[in-house]
Amino acid sequence: MIKVSVIMAVYNGAATIARALDSAFAQRGAPAFEIIVANDGSTDATAEILERYAGRVIVIGGERRGNGPARNRAIQQHAQGEYLAFLDADDVWLPDKLARTVPVLDRDHGCVLVYSNGTLIDRAGRVLGPYVGPESAHAPALDEMFNYYWPIVESMTVMRRAAFDQAGGFWEEPGAYRANGVGFLWMRMRELGHFHYIPEPLVMLEASDYPDYIEKNAAGRKVFVRLVRERYGAAASRRLMRGMNRAIKRDHRHNLGHLGLVAMREGRTADARRFFMRAVRHNPGDIKNALRLVRTFLPASMARALSGRSRAG
Repeated sequence: MIKVSVIMAVYNGAATIARALDSAFAQRGAPAFEIIVANDGSTDATAEILERYAGRVIVIGGERRGNGPARNRAIQQHAQGEYLAFLDADDVWLPDKLARTVPVLDRDHGCVLVYSNGTLIDRAGRVLGPYVGPESAHAPALDEMFNYYWPIVESMTVMRRAAFDQAGGFWEEPGAYRANGVGFLWMRMRELGHFHYIPEPLVMLEASDYPDYIEKNAAGRKVFVRLVRERYGAAASRRLMRGMNRAIKRDHRHNLGHLGLVAMREGRTADARRFFMRAVRHNPGDIKNALRLVRTFLPASMARALSGRSRAG
């Protein structure tokens, strides 16, 4: 009997999909599970790679509609499991992912979703750090989820199929390929029961390059705010938008500051100046990057001396 349906939606994932699928098949101590892959109109070699898993993976095709509709279709047409787990084609589960998460749902019937921390990696496989920071390292109350985009991504989760269905599944709108309303789905599910957070990183999440991840999620943020406004009211949507904007400014400040420091170390003073100026533009009160900007106008010997004394900052 199938306990867990593992759902993957993929669009042009030839470079990483085998790695992701192999990590699912490498699960140890896991209950019986099936893997359903929705190939969302890929034009690369994804289909050919999936053929290698014939008999082990259920594959459905179709024209490109976005990962939300692709996942919904996979679940509605084929999923037999009591629980749903999601795995993106560029992510990797660690071997104990299902063994650590599924028992939580088995023993806690009021829990509708369990999720773990994850480790961010770049495209070369280098570790960048944990996905969930200390301020969010707990299962949220519904009210907390209006403060900012709560750091839960699909590959970190296992959930009850019944709760997923009751919450309405992933949002769908023609042409909105990147916007699946997942943050809104988490809120809807939180209405139905509590979450459980496992601080142990049980998945490796491939991070998009800066600033790609901010720009590509812009459509999704607009959808998220709109759906929150329609269900929870204008005040809730404004609160959410303010929190997400603060997080975006923080990401810009951090990344631009880092790029500026790299440019300074490499002697590219003009590039460093541009990075620091952009960081300060995003947050005029950013004293650290403002001081870094000042260094770019100092004589090289003095700037190097100051950089040496403040390298930890």
